[in-house]
Amino acid sequence: MDSKSTSLDFAIIGHQESWQSITSFINGIRNASIEPLPVDKIKDVFGFMPPRDLFKITLKSKTGNEVNGVFIETFIDPDKLSARYLKTNISKVKKAISLASKLNAKLATLGGFTSIVLEGSRNEFKDISIKLTTGNTLTAGFILKGIEHACVQYDIRLEESNVLIIGATGDIGLACTHYLKQKVSTLLLNARNQRRLETLATSLRNEGVNVFCDTNLESLVPKADIIIAVASSKDILIGNTKNNVIICDAGYPKNLENRLLKKEDIILFHGGMGIINYGYTFSPNYKPFFYNYPVDNVAHGCVLEAVILAFEKKYENYSVGKGNITPEAISNIYQWALKHGVELAPFYNSKGLCKLFNTKV
Repeated sequence: MDSKSTSLDFAIIGHQESWQSITSFINGIRNASIEPLPVDKIKDVFGFMPPRDLFKITLKSKTGNEVNGVFIETFIDPDKLSARYLKTNISKVKKAISLASKLNAKLATLGGFTSIVLEGSRNEFKDISIKLTTGNTLTAGFILKGIEHACVQYDIRLEESNVLIIGATGDIGLACTHYLKQKVSTLLLNARNQRRLETLATSLRNEGVNVFCDTNLESLVPKADIIIAVASSKDILIGNTKNNVIICDAGYPKNLENRLLKKEDIILFHGGMGIINYGYTFSPNYKPFFYNYPVDNVAHGCVLEAVILAFEKKYENYSVGKGNITPEAISNIYQWALKHGVELAPFYNSKGLCKLFNTKV
């Protein structure tokens, strides 16, 4: 793509969640006459590839306006997301941000793991004109609206429920915690860092919130009526749940179904997702190689945050740092999303649409 092209409204900086998705898109964008590469060959070279722009995106608003953006792939190895590879991965994200700036994007959203660079100091980006956001505010909004909608569908009183948040001290976990703290019976908070977890719980108790916290997930799960998982599910095992517990899998990748010790009497959906009612297009049309949702026009909240900000012409660092997302900010961007025809996605999981969820009440 020509780096001297006209200004873009936004850039999406992302990475793939599995080798299956990587193999699909790598072979999909190659010449059809070339023999497909096996996954082992792709693994040999994938991590050495520099960030690059793969396709343009055009989206339509309910108002009739359009915005144009670009998807930049970081080529981060999905098997190397641990702290051991942090320096290498952050370097890739920084290069992707520089590329977005060279492409004249006004705003870049950092999806999935890439958002980690915005949780620390942003001094190193002070000479770059592009605005940056993690997209975590709208992601949190879709998670929370999903929980509220699920409660209506299943006739559950949120104010009488015990809500477990897995990954409570992360940015999205904190956003969910502060949004729900006066809306539920009890908050059950889980995270890996004992000190941060206890500090958060103490602060909430000082506000009069009924809260229990534990780094041991097993001690909290049996008490939960609703579970929101915003941490990576690789190290999570969930067992001994209440019957008909509602579970929102909002991590990345979304594979919590594989981490359930009990499969029956569980209502699980993938959270943090929105649907663009007026559609979008890729150029070149690589959508068949990137898209794996059961209905059309679904996208991650982190991606859609940049789109909504572009529709609103609010080119600003909307979601940055850690623990800065307020209920007001969630409400604002969610209302802007509705204004432009972007809504909570239909409920689905790895098996497809959750039919009962999507029945009108």
